[in-house]
Amino acid sequence: MKTGTEALSSRLLSEDLPPTLIVPMGEAWPQSRSDVAKHPELELLGTRRGAAIERRLVDIVATARQRDVPDVTILLIAEALNVAQHPDYIVRRLSALADSLTVVFFARHQVPALTSVVAHRIQSWTSPQFVDRDFSAVLSEAKKRLHYDQYLQKWSGEGHETIAIPYLEEDRRTDGLLSRFSRVIGIPVPGVNPEQLKNSSLGATQLTRLGQLKAQLSWMRRFPVLRGLAARIFYQARKRIQSEPVSTRWVLSAAEKREVIELYRESNTLFKKMLGSSARRTDWKQWFATVETRTKQ
Repeated sequence: MKTGTEALSSRLLSEDLPPTLIVPMGEAWPQSRSDVAKHPELELLGTRRGAAIERRLVDIVATARQRDVPDVTILLIAEALNVAQHPDYIVRRLSALADSLTVVFFARHQVPALTSVVAHRIQSWTSPQFVDRDFSAVLSEAKKRLHYDQYLQKWSGEGHETIAIPYLEEDRRTDGLLSRFSRVIGIPVPGVNPEQLKNSSLGATQLTRLGQLKAQLSWMRRFPVLRGLAARIFYQARKRIQSEPVSTRWVLSAAEKREVIELYRESNTLFKKMLGSSARRTDWKQWFATVETRTKQ
């Protein structure tokens, strides 16, 4: 989460896809939202619930093989693979379906990524416990996600390639991340469309207001007849708040940043070693210079 998946899918789908690329969406693939092509259900492969998804995949691959072009890439954009119970099965099954498989993930500095995750939870009615910009929530999320050494180890293996791509914070204002993805993976990404919608990033005071509203409406969750009404009130308020000019962004204090950086220091050191010679590239040097910085007292 919060590492660029929605930016990638929305950019790719801003124009007609070339015949050499398939991004499953709509009725061709189950997804949690209809307005973006993200596939959180991919982590269910290897479980009983994943059987239907696997049948969809078989059909998608069959469709790709019928296209009158030499090579077709099927791009599956997922956010929940870090919690997949059977990564070995997923890799084996996808490898068996296709002629080749590449696993890619974006690595974002844990400090801004975690605050973005918590901010996302505050903005979601389906995360009732997230109502405050609370540092304890950041630490709780940190224990569960963004250990990139574990991601690389979990999804590596023989017979396929696993690639990590650095997400630099300047990428939020530039096209760096998607340009890096296009260059490394070889998938053309359409240029920026000024009218294209982007993820809304709320400021600190806006997140506080939204969280307070969610807390005030929480009692309505106990009554089935009121749950839908409460959700509609919340999302209407969120839409109104999102249309406002963004207030000052939520950032952690120096002490909080230091605690997060130290929490991930061993993980990032292992991650750097696992990248091998790639870690000496300019973009990775820039990334590690940020996560290895020791915040001054």
